[in-house]
Amino acid sequence: MKLSTKGRYALIAMAYIARKDFRSKISVAEISNNLGISQTYLEQLFMKLRKANLVRSVRGASGGFSLNLHPKNIRINDIMEAVDENFAAVSNENRFESNILPKPFELDLTEKFWEQFSSQVYLFLHNISLEDVASDSMEPCQAVSSFEKAK
Repeated sequence: MKLSTKGRYALIAMAYIARKDFRSKISVAEISNNLGISQTYLEQLFMKLRKANLVRSVRGASGGFSLNLHPKNIRINDIMEAVDENFAAVSNENRFESNILPKPFELDLTEKFWEQFSSQVYLFLHNISLEDVASDSMEPCQAVSSFEKAK
């Protein structure tokens, strides 16, 4: 399971807007210039975010994108789903199919593990808001010593 640039860049761009003033209109060009992300790629991501009702757009010279909800009401999971990130370790499409009948008990055991794993990832992403990320209120991960809080 790996986070693609879609999810990474969508979260970065959404945090950028949330750190400004979530009601202000921010152009894709501004985000692109300040964050070094391709404007074309950002436009594709923002169309998905708009379709998911996470942002709204205003056309014209003073147009741009703004958040459709307060950052505390946008879950990270919502952003990931909007840009087609899928963190499920198992799904009905990719379950292990065995030609052995009856199905080995170990297969059931490991599928339960991956279901629990996927559930924990979902809960983690669902419990964190865009405001948590944008306000820098998250603590560094204690389990990974190489992750240190940015200064």
